Amino acid sequence: MNAPLQHTALDELQRKVGKAKSLLILDHPFFGTACSKRPIIYTHDIPTAAMSGTGQMYMNPDWCAPLTVRQLMFLLAHEALHYMLCHALRLGTRDPKAWNIAADKVINDTLIDAKVGDFIDGGVTLNGARDMATEELYDENDDGDGQGPGGIGNDVGSPVDDDGNALDDSQIGQLEAQAKIDAIQSAKAAKAVGKLPGSLERLVEQLVNVTTPWHDILERFMQSKIKDGYSWNRPNRRFIARNIYIPGTDYTPSMGPLVIAVDTSGSLQASDIDVFNGHINRILETCNPEVVHVLYCDAHVHGVDEYTPDDFPVHIQAKGGGGTSFKPVFEYIDDNNIDPECVVYLTDGYGDQNTFTTTHETVWLTTGTTSFDWGTVIKFEE
Repeated sequence: MNAPLQHTALDELQRKVGKAKSLLILDHPFFGTACSKRPIIYTHDIPTAAMSGTGQMYMNPDWCAPLTVRQLMFLLAHEALHYMLCHALRLGTRDPKAWNIAADKVINDTLIDAKVGDFIDGGVTLNGARDMATEELYDENDDGDGQGPGGIGNDVGSPVDDDGNALDDSQIGQLEAQAKIDAIQSAKAAKAVGKLPGSLERLVEQLVNVTTPWHDILERFMQSKIKDGYSWNRPNRRFIARNIYIPGTDYTPSMGPLVIAVDTSGSLQASDIDVFNGHINRILETCNPEVVHVLYCDAHVHGVDEYTPDDFPVHIQAKGGGGTSFKPVFEYIDDNNIDPECVVYLTDGYGDQNTFTTTHETVWLTTGTTSFDWGTVIKFEE
């Protein structure tokens, strides 16, 4: 392990960082403006460099000291993009390392294409990643060896505040809004001097008009149904000897029964079902419901499949049929004494939803109309 930098060496690193910022402002004002707003903390608590969810940039002085000014330009722009793209805030339940690698592919390809400084050897690369979203590239099994030479350290912070407390939805929203503002201001500064490449202009356009993916919204909704960790299936062993049974703590996330209803009137495409299948199974892995009831319904319930966690993944099929009525699903639930945590209904939305109500908490995942008088409506879009 290298000895910590002496004071004079740290001064030299700060001088090079200052020069790198100046060159970014001159040659790449989009990144220069963004970096000038980001304070830097030099610390040995991180292996390389990092960007927190709140926009705090960190640098390990020992690791950064050997870098050239042009490599520091690349590094500064890299960390600034992590902030503007809100990578820490978009982490969710994903594997942090695999998410970081996917994010680095997007950023590094963007910077290489824009000719920002010099790429740092050891960073992960993927040609064409600049035109893709991090979510598209995410693979929970990716350790950096698949499509690039590997990462140079996990530099995406966790979605926590500066004191290490988890950010709530309101705080995340405020930070996302501020990141968008910073990106827009940086883009305006670059465009004013004619130095905003088309690729970066498209990137900012995507930032400004970003919509939360439907599966992220659904996942947040379902996670709110996860139980508090007490389970009668795992009683507290300290009291069993006295013939006293109280619930123990079960740290496996779990929710109660889930009903997935599929509109089989012919309005859903097989491709819609395939996309839904992939995302819903990932969500089920996170939430681990006790049982999943899949109901197929056009004007009547024509089929029911039941899955327990041992049977996952769930396989949902597209089946054509007749007219459309949503009410039979809820009648089936009541007639069969199912008490679901929630009902997720995949449909185009054209039916009798506004002619009846139910006590069951319902999510309408709709590919078409959003005209629903009750329930939570999520627009299904890819």
